[in-house]
Amino acid sequence: MSRVLVIGGGLAGLSAAFHLNEYDPIVFEKESTVGGICRSFSQDGFTFDVTGHLIHLKNDYTKDLIDRLLPDAFRPNERRAAIYSKGCVTPYPFQANTHGLPPEVVKECLLGFVESLGEDPTKAEDFHDWVLKTFGAGIARHFMLPFNEKFWKTDLRTITADWVSWSIPKPSLEEVVKGALGMTNRGMGYNPRFLYPKDGGIDCLPNALAGPLENIHTDHAVTSIDTGTKTVRFANGREEPYDFLISTVPLPVVYGLLVRPEPRMRDNAMKLRVLSVLDINIGIDRAGVNDQHWLYFPEDEFIFTRVGFPTNFSESVAPAGTSSMYIEVTHQRDPKPDPEKTFERAVEDLKKCGLLSDDDRILTRQFIDIPHAYVIFDRHRQAHLKELIDYLEERDIFPAGRYGRWEYFSMEDSILSGKAASRSVMERIHSVAANV
Repeated sequence: MSRVLVIGGGLAGLSAAFHLNEYDPIVFEKESTVGGICRSFSQDGFTFDVTGHLIHLKNDYTKDLIDRLLPDAFRPNERRAAIYSKGCVTPYPFQANTHGLPPEVVKECLLGFVESLGEDPTKAEDFHDWVLKTFGAGIARHFMLPFNEKFWKTDLRTITADWVSWSIPKPSLEEVVKGALGMTNRGMGYNPRFLYPKDGGIDCLPNALAGPLENIHTDHAVTSIDTGTKTVRFANGREEPYDFLISTVPLPVVYGLLVRPEPRMRDNAMKLRVLSVLDINIGIDRAGVNDQHWLYFPEDEFIFTRVGFPTNFSESVAPAGTSSMYIEVTHQRDPKPDPEKTFERAVEDLKKCGLLSDDDRILTRQFIDIPHAYVIFDRHRQAHLKELIDYLEERDIFPAGRYGRWEYFSMEDSILSGKAASRSVMERIHSVAANV
């Protein structure tokens, strides 16, 4: 039987192994537990995820799979999300719910949107141009550009617009007018509804995928991949041969692990850009800190871009009479922000916007730095991604997942990406057998 290794025990890797279980795949994970960025942590009676991890299901296959793996484990939620700007809170998405903002801002947003109706966003040269062509100057000025500049920490003219169609909803003129008049537009965007566990954190899903697997090895960090001898080496000295390898390791990292890759390919992989996130999880000695699931902050006076409230997903994640928050601060990989200084600033800003009071006591806190958080869609990625993936697959390495394939994947997408990688491996196995 062919020997199949899976590098990475996050959702995509576990899904790949789950769908290849008949081939006895061996999963190697560098952390002490599986789950990747879908891990959960218990601390002082609180359960924290790695920022907000919510399940949005569209595919019938994944709906059925999750029902089979974890029957009746999840509670459906209708999204409650909002934007804090100009000193007030407006419902998400901003572009369809401007009522409550200063009248001049509402007017500018509405007129700008009307003027944009003659534009063709498909002809946009970059993300900055796409925003102006799609929403007009008002919405661009008061939310879209400042939020995305703050979030991406880069010139928006260097970002392509080939990722926006599914992630940023464009309202109709009627919806924009209704939203300006106070008739809230709900249910827009890719995530109007989501699932979250009734008990505990989101790690129940990767743990369920791992359940049937017999060969999972944690605390195994890869140090090299030799495509000539088809050998993977680990930091603990272990060496493992393979016939086929599924990798969920970030694409630039994989190329850094390859023994003697083509220099041009490695150089192109290393130029792929990514955004990092410092996630600060806190527990507070007060229930009902906020009634939203999460809030966006487009203004630079606040250090964070998003603050979420897990206790509004499920009461089981915190002790009675308390609340929890996750605070997201995006940053470039180098230099990393100082966690303590960032925490102090975040607390000040939470008080400034009214989410915390001087009387609130922080019962616990946790820092999680995510070096690979959001793939940056730029022209270099657009020009070289397919070639980089093809190079690996020609050598029997099949990338999977958000970072393996350098895409923006939801949890559902990651599960399906792992399944797709397993299918590619099975096809290659059958092709080899047919030619023997």
